[in-house]
Amino acid sequence: MQGTLLDTPTLDAQAQTGESLGALSERTPTMLVFTRHLGCPFCREVLTILSTRRKGIEATGVQIALVHMASEAQAAPFFTHYGLGDLPRFSDPAKKLYRAFGLKQMRLSEFLTPRFWRKGRVMARRNGGGLPVGDVFQLAGTFVIFQGRIVQAIRTTRSSDIPELPGN
Repeated sequence: MQGTLLDTPTLDAQAQTGESLGALSERTPTMLVFTRHLGCPFCREVLTILSTRRKGIEATGVQIALVHMASEAQAAPFFTHYGLGDLPRFSDPAKKLYRAFGLKQMRLSEFLTPRFWRKGRVMARRNGGGLPVGDVFQLAGTFVIFQGRIVQAIRTTRSSDIPELPGN
């Protein structure tokens, strides 16, 4: 199996279920979906897409897991709203997983672009918005890991990017 090998501290991260990231990735390919802050309208769009494609993704044998910067108490009802409350979730307010997976910060200048505001208004109308819970500058990404290795990586380059997700 080729791909970037993850280090032990990363694989030791614990989901709310008590299972480690390493144990999940040993058992089955795992798609980690990194969100930005919980108020992010772009992330809410990703979660809406994920909830509609979940059965198709899981039918391929891929386990979905979520990474967020909120507390578990804040995250549980948030992800349940999208029908994703039963998925393994990794609370990462210190952003150790975000750094381990090479996710960058957005530039302040992005807030000043018409594209950001235009697209943000559309997403907020469609999916709602909320107060930020987490770092508003943190970018998102989606990774497939298997047996402790990153086998597919999608890193966003702007906060308004919606990463491609597999499934129908």
